[in-house]
Amino acid sequence: MKVLHVVHGYFPESGGGIERYLQRVLPAQRDAGATVTLLTGSMVPWEQCGLECWQEHGLDMVRLHRDDLFFDHHVKAWHPGVEQLVAQFLARERFDLVHVHQWIRLTSNLVELAEAQGIATVVTLHDAYPTCPRAFRIDRDGQSCARPLSVASCLTCVPRYGHEPERELAEGIELFRDQMRSEVLRARSVLVASEAAADLIASNLDVPRARFVVLPLPHAPRLPARQKPVPVPPAPAALRIGYFGLLARHKGVNTLLDAFAALCQQPLPRPAELHLFGESETPEFLAQARARVHGLPATFHGAYSGESLAAAKLHIAVFPSLAFECFSLVLDEAFELGLPVVVSDVGALSRRAGAAAVRVPPGDAVALQRALAELLHDGARIDRLAAHIPPAPPPLLTHVAALASIYATAVATPPRVGVPVVDPLRRAAFVLRQRESALGRITPAGGPR
Repeated sequence: MKVLHVVHGYFPESGGGIERYLQRVLPAQRDAGATVTLLTGSMVPWEQCGLECWQEHGLDMVRLHRDDLFFDHHVKAWHPGVEQLVAQFLARERFDLVHVHQWIRLTSNLVELAEAQGIATVVTLHDAYPTCPRAFRIDRDGQSCARPLSVASCLTCVPRYGHEPERELAEGIELFRDQMRSEVLRARSVLVASEAAADLIASNLDVPRARFVVLPLPHAPRLPARQKPVPVPPAPAALRIGYFGLLARHKGVNTLLDAFAALCQQPLPRPAELHLFGESETPEFLAQARARVHGLPATFHGAYSGESLAAAKLHIAVFPSLAFECFSLVLDEAFELGLPVVVSDVGALSRRAGAAAVRVPPGDAVALQRALAELLHDGARIDRLAAHIPPAPPPLLTHVAALASIYATAVATPPRVGVPVVDPLRRAAFVLRQRESALGRITPAGGPR
């Protein structure tokens, strides 16, 4: 089977969870007999939309460059030039199946383009993007958002240039919602990694819950074998608290640092140490993070491996994400190390962790500080939590075999009929509206001369 994977970005330009997932899946699919190509967006615009092709480990890779700025903005999700390039590329390569993982930096009608050429489509919804014009379900004030996708909920929160009339903002929200709904309904199979993701997206896009197939992401072991929990030593030995993953605001790192700083200011039965592993979203954020815990027993380790995590001898991991996590690979890393967790009570983090977790409201540093203080006083509770660590998700080859079965079913399934379609003229009319509202800010009195 000739398969095209489509994603927003890829190494070396970006290296998030979706990219790491595809970095493992693509070679495994090729080794299983499929012909695999990756089409990725880019953060680097060109003067004209274009394709950049290369090979990597025997795989065909194609990077698509847009010709505009701020192309992650939800109101620029559709791009006519990208639509034309993708349609021509699909017609030339004649794939059997297109697997869409993300629309950002490309165009919002990828499923529509493939199905128009009779190519079967599968979508994996890795995150909450289809339900949030700000992408992460974190509002303008930096708080976790559970509001429904609607004009009423989102009008005051959506990113804006500053000149748009309210009618244009509302139209952009409705167009974004309708485009995502159409793509999800049109695909022959829609995959999510967790029940939490299925519930969120189904309710926000008004899509039947039965549309979603829950297929957990494959386990990516970092160590030769699962580790046994490190027993919590009696006081006055220090409790070693860990965070690993991207150091970023939306991951709740500031919440953790503020909670830890407050924790260190109160009388404690034992010392507490904080160990943060991972690269920062920006050098500026890292500098600000260090300043938040200056003089406290907090260590920033940078990039990490399974071995470096194991060597830290952590007792518990903390993932206080503000975003709605649809799976969270770091949760599996923690469980592989034998670590119970403290997590935000939102999304897949909370539901997947089960009885191995302590839960706190997202963004609530006071609640997180209180939870950590209780664990410092009752170290035996950490051992009790560790006894409930769930089993690991299926391994990579099991996941790839499941994908092959889903692909075969999708190819054999007729195209979906009766799906609401976003009129191309509606997309074009919205682009014209955006142009006119922007020109209205710079047009001289009396019009151009």
